[in-house]
Amino acid sequence: MLFRRQNNELEVLAPAKLNLFLEITDKRSDGFHELDMLMVPIALYDTLTFKLRRDDEIALSTRCAVGNKIALPAAPDNLVTRAVKLLRQRIETDSASTTSGLDICLFKRIPAAAGLGGGSSDAAAALVAANYLWQAGLSTVELSELALQIGSDVPFFLSGSAARCRGRGELLTPLNIPATLDVVLIKPRVGLATAEVFAEYATHQGGSVDDRVAADNILGACASGRAPEIGKWLYNRLVDSALRLQPELQQLQAELLALGLPGVQMTGSGSTFYLICRHARQARNIAEKLSHRGHAAVFHTRTLVHRSLNINSEQDSFPLEQPCVGLSP
Repeated sequence: MLFRRQNNELEVLAPAKLNLFLEITDKRSDGFHELDMLMVPIALYDTLTFKLRRDDEIALSTRCAVGNKIALPAAPDNLVTRAVKLLRQRIETDSASTTSGLDICLFKRIPAAAGLGGGSSDAAAALVAANYLWQAGLSTVELSELALQIGSDVPFFLSGSAARCRGRGELLTPLNIPATLDVVLIKPRVGLATAEVFAEYATHQGGSVDDRVAADNILGACASGRAPEIGKWLYNRLVDSALRLQPELQQLQAELLALGLPGVQMTGSGSTFYLICRHARQARNIAEKLSHRGHAAVFHTRTLVHRSLNINSEQDSFPLEQPCVGLSP
């Protein structure tokens, strides 16, 4: 996340993520799946602004980037609102103190139903911002406990770096990937719901653990920071389930594999695919080429290095590096 304070407002850039590795290792007694994932934040952001109110209302307004047709949940059901209200409940339970209301504006750039974690990132940003504005003083560990109640990916976005995520996603081991990767994201017009993809996996593959893939190779590749090595070991257990639910994605996958790039993979539960490129020039050229093929959106972006979650009062600007090609109406 990136932060900017201006007068009595706080602006937050909430990044998307990519799964470089996703394996399902078991089914849990609570109904969730035991996961082993390598996730990395990328320079594609939603923007959230927060401002204290004089009353106690939590008011959320939303807008989307031009051409980015996202059916956002109504304010009471939005993960941002849920996160803020959960934090308020924790504060008032622990200290019996009351909190002021918040005006929140969410500007969406990250596509939904895409496997990019936009909603989870927005929720994490809301927890950090409200914790700061309300001067609640909760630690990252305490915020992570709340984050897991909202969604399995939310704790990752509190980490500020690439990480290996196990359990439901809450057991985090930070990773140092020494170089940024230039990537191209391809969001097809069809979307996928996470719950449906996991249900499809459980129906067709849930009982088999004999072919589980270990993370050792991708961990070693990430330590090298070399795009060809990382691309060789990309893995996502959910790809087959996603392709069964949306068979038209098979053609997209085949077209992307035919480009001969260092790496091609689907992120999360889909439907976004990403390409790891050798350098920025190649990524720009590929993005331009793919933008004319009728996809909902094509982004050229890059992975992010570690960023602290400290809110620096001297910080009055931040870069917004998220070139987008072919965001279709």
